[in-house]
Amino acid sequence: MKPESDPVLLALSELATPAPRHARDTRIRARCHAAMTATAQQRTPSAPAASRAFDRLLPVAVVVYAIAVVAEAIRIGWLSVS
Repeated sequence: MKPESDPVLLALSELATPAPRHARDTRIRARCHAAMTATAQQRTPSAPAASRAFDRLLPVAVVVYAIAVVAEAIRIGWLSVS
């Protein structure tokens, strides 16, 4: 079937392409900016110093533990160092 002979496709091709209205864009943009401003004002203060220190020391503890595990595996012979 040719597109020229299909009345539905012909009718659809004659429709104007949809474009958002400027008023709607402005309204949505204003709502988004208001929501972002409200969210920024409601942010909680930063975490306490003890929590930040724990966050920085945790990866160090994981690395030290991993080194100890590898050293123990070498010591009991599960890993061989060539």
